[in-house]
Amino acid sequence: MAQEATDSPKPLLLSDEEKRVLELHDRLQQLQLEIALLTAQKNYVPSTTASSSEEGRAIKAAQKELQDSRARYVLRNEAVESVVMANPIMQAVHGGANASPIERDLLPALEQRDAASVTLAKQSTELRALLDKLAEVEGRSLRLGRENADLAAEVLRLAGEANRRNNGTGEPWADADPDLAAEIVELEAQVRASRKRWRVVKGTASGFVAGSGVDWARDAELRDIVLDEEDDEI
Repeated sequence: MAQEATDSPKPLLLSDEEKRVLELHDRLQQLQLEIALLTAQKNYVPSTTASSSEEGRAIKAAQKELQDSRARYVLRNEAVESVVMANPIMQAVHGGANASPIERDLLPALEQRDAASVTLAKQSTELRALLDKLAEVEGRSLRLGRENADLAAEVLRLAGEANRRNNGTGEPWADADPDLAAEIVELEAQVRASRKRWRVVKGTASGFVAGSGVDWARDAELRDIVLDEEDDEI
């Protein structure tokens, strides 16, 4: 459509006969579903001798059959609805000479539907890009977290070794082993740098999610990313 519908289309003016047809169509679908359920209940014969493993297989088979039946039911209804709607939509869009007033009234609703479809597709694309970026940032955050943990463990190991060389006297590391002290100082600097990088990555992820327009407050995982406090122990 060249022009998107911004206002809600006016309600379709249906005759009593048209309303009755729609009500009967909905009732027919409901009755078909109820008949299918009653038939399934009537044909069900519970087994009294089956083992637990056989019951498990039977349950899985029944679940699969239910999914297949539901798929066929939905597909059939969608096919019927598509066929029924095709001609009125064509008449509304192309303004056929034989179009009825109600078919012409369909045009604003079709424009609104198309505009909503475009908006939904755009939002889905943006959400997919956001999730991909979030996964990338989370991966970097995990790698930096592991790096921090490894460096901290190495610092603790070297500190313990220095303490053993000092025989527990508490003397400065430089007095006991200058080379070991220098290595510890270097590792501590690496830990601080790695922790700083982790905080930058975490802040980037938080800002990216908060500024994306996604309703992160309703998603526990996204909410933790935005609101989670920094962990100085990482």
